[in-house]
Amino acid sequence: MIIKNCYCFIDECGDPEFYGKGKRLLVGNPGFQPLLIMGMIETNNRKALNKAVREFSESILQDVLFKSIPSVKEPSWFLHAKNDHPEVRAEFFKFLRQYEGIKFHAVIARKDLSIFNRKHNNNASEFYFDVIRKLLENHWFVDTRYHIYLAHKSKSTTEKLINSIERAIDSSNKKKGIIEQIDYQCTIEKSNFLPELSVVDYFLWALQRYIYKGESRFWETIEPSVGSVIDLYDENKLYNERNVFRLEKAPIFESIL
Repeated sequence: MIIKNCYCFIDECGDPEFYGKGKRLLVGNPGFQPLLIMGMIETNNRKALNKAVREFSESILQDVLFKSIPSVKEPSWFLHAKNDHPEVRAEFFKFLRQYEGIKFHAVIARKDLSIFNRKHNNNASEFYFDVIRKLLENHWFVDTRYHIYLAHKSKSTTEKLINSIERAIDSSNKKKGIIEQIDYQCTIEKSNFLPELSVVDYFLWALQRYIYKGESRFWETIEPSVGSVIDLYDENKLYNERNVFRLEKAPIFESIL
């Protein structure tokens, strides 16, 4: 059997928090993030993707149109959709639109306090890694070796990530009715160290902007590279290439935004 390699890069937008300092309930208060969205890109050719993103970043640093932009002039600059200048952002979306060899997957988790208490034991970290488990659940093949990279967050640990992966594999095996031994390795990395995580970040930014602001142009321009979107607490609704994600198909988000 020929073993393939699959490289998976995972990040999030929003956060899993329901409570602030002193267990102050955040729901309904300014600053509360009503959605946690976990996203992942898959590629079989990490070397090519890494090289392409690095070369794009270098082209921005060398281009007279962009290199004088204050954020780009920062020594620590890396591609990050929320912080990037609109012109830089537009250029990277053009890059993503034409880049082949990646698939993006996402899980949208609406933050419902009753579900948080009942399913996630009132624990933000458990909620976060439960959503990662769901993100990974349907992506396992026995002829593939998986390399999984999670963007670093303060409460993330490799032990929790491994637990999520193992539960995702177990869930997949139960659905298939067989036991498959999956070969994988995983690590947690800072976003500025891995150019591939910038790609996940941009897909997440486009999805979040579409949901929050109704602006679909960024999402639609990269949609050919979208493999799946799961609306976790809308009856686990699955969107894919044949049934693309559209706001009009989903329960109204305005009620929680």
